Amino acid sequence: MITPLDIQKKEFRKAMRGYRQEEVDAFLDQVIQDYEALFRENQTLKEKLVLAEQSTARYREIEEVLKNTMIMAQKSADELRQNAEKETSLRLDQARIEAEQITREAEQEAAALIQEADLKAAGMIKDAEEKAKLIYEEYHRMERDAQVFRMKFRAFLEAQMKYLDGEEDSIPAEDEHREETA
Repeated sequence: MITPLDIQKKEFRKAMRGYRQEEVDAFLDQVIQDYEALFRENQTLKEKLVLAEQSTARYREIEEVLKNTMIMAQKSADELRQNAEKETSLRLDQARIEAEQITREAEQEAAALIQEADLKAAGMIKDAEEKAKLIYEEYHRMERDAQVFRMKFRAFLEAQMKYLDGEEDSIPAEDEHREETA
């Protein structure tokens, strides 16, 4: 590429019927200035292009990092969700097992209480039956004693009646005896 300095140092050979040197020099000076401005602008644009490419590359890197971060975040979220589901499932299973164990223990305790209540009830029934038997026996004994008492009392009354009947025969004599003593 030709630089403005190359244009400035360029010298042309002189020929006879050539161009006027002042016009060519003036034109070349103008070309040098314009070319120099274009060259500087080109350099500036190249530098800006390099900076823009660097920025673009940096933004692409950032974009790639963001994409990777998003992918990692999604994977982490999926793993967290899966872990939470597994933990929930495990806790539910553990809760079911504990509930079943509590139910079994409660059923065993209830069965033990029922058995104990049955034993107590059987004992109470047995005691009640024994007491009822004793009361029944006492009732029969008292009934027999009452019957014996009635029989003895009847016999006593009959004996008294006989005695009284026997005394009635002897009462007038006694009345007479009373009259005599009176």
